[in-house]
Amino acid sequence: MRYLKIAKLAVIAAAASSLLFLTACGDGLEDKTVSIAISPTKENVVLGGSVELTVTAKNTAIKWPDQGAVEGSFTVNGNKANYMPPSVIGTYKFKVAAEADASRTVTATIAVVYAAPEITVSPTTATLKIGKTAKFTAIPTIPFGQPQQQEPAWEVSAGCGTIDQSGLFSASRSGDCTVTVSVRDRNNKKITASATVKIQDPTLDDIIEDMVQVRGGTFTMGCTSEQENDCTGLERPAHQVTLSDFYIGSYEVNQFLWKQIMGVNYNPSHNQDNNLPVESVSWDDVHTFIERLNERTGKSYRLPTEAEWEYAARGGNNQGGGYIYSGSNTLDDVGWYADNSDGKTKPVGTKRPNALGLYDMSGNVDEWVSDRYGAYSDGALNNPTGPESGFSRIVRGGSSRLGAESARVSSRGGWSAGSSNAFLGFRLAITSTR
Repeated sequence: MRYLKIAKLAVIAAAASSLLFLTACGDGLEDKTVSIAISPTKENVVLGGSVELTVTAKNTAIKWPDQGAVEGSFTVNGNKANYMPPSVIGTYKFKVAAEADASRTVTATIAVVYAAPEITVSPTTATLKIGKTAKFTAIPTIPFGQPQQQEPAWEVSAGCGTIDQSGLFSASRSGDCTVTVSVRDRNNKKITASATVKIQDPTLDDIIEDMVQVRGGTFTMGCTSEQENDCTGLERPAHQVTLSDFYIGSYEVNQFLWKQIMGVNYNPSHNQDNNLPVESVSWDDVHTFIERLNERTGKSYRLPTEAEWEYAARGGNNQGGGYIYSGSNTLDDVGWYADNSDGKTKPVGTKRPNALGLYDMSGNVDEWVSDRYGAYSDGALNNPTGPESGFSRIVRGGSSRLGAESARVSSRGGWSAGSSNAFLGFRLAITSTR
């Protein structure tokens, strides 16, 4: 029995000794297998971009490819390579080998693709009064006009305003409005972004104070050289006129202001909306309006004289350019007339202003001025006010129902003071001592 115990202890001791030996020396079967891997094995890269590739190697160094053997270029940092494939749409291979065994290779497949266009709008919110404008800008993730997308297109929710394709928005109706810009990618998928505009009704003070100061000066009134081909006898002879300083409305009087003074239930306009110019008003109606406005404000608003109107339409002292129309030789840029309006009035201030910042001096509605209808004389005049007698009154500027010739800055027309029609409106003036 004693010998059995001794024998068992000897076996245990031998096993422990073997375990210690194996622990100290290993099992004698060291793994010398060569392996190599790359990550990612497949990747899409936006045109002009790059990808980082990570190579994991066991029992070998990494054999990177020669630069000339790779389409594109790469740089190495340790076991990582930053690979920039060619800037051409297509699929490219990046192949790496094991230094210890060149037959062991791994390959990453890189597809160069067009970027998906994305856009944002700036600003994303705006608050405007009716008749005012805001400029919105589309910001692309990639330049517009590349093969993967078209130029941006702008639109607004129905009825709240207008926007041109430069992103210039003009508010025409109170309430919340959404401005949306969109592009289409190369697969004709529409990508959009939007901004919210809160449009408020202007106050009476907002509108009547929206005047531009016109510094006095001397100008040639009537059939000047740029008007020569279209002048009528009413525009001749051209003559020198000197004017003192005055103020004139930036916009034609709109229906909102008219109703504020004449009563919300009295709007004679044929085409009705708050920011459309009031029309279908006679010269006599206009003077009733001005009398009530002056009683309410304590000021001395009036119609501009014909000379003041033409001087302002030409840009006052900023005339430079001698334009046929108010602010341009291209009427579509600055005015609504028969060829671009469908014969309807449009919200005030939606075309480009002239050099003084005056809108719609050409087109939209013909504008009453204070002068009686009469022929020009060739003598120089100082602050003229027209004939002292006569039944008809002058109108200026042309309208959305008339052709381009009526929108010229020298063009003249006349109606009886009691006449009204759907293309007759007005704007306010006041002397410089307000």
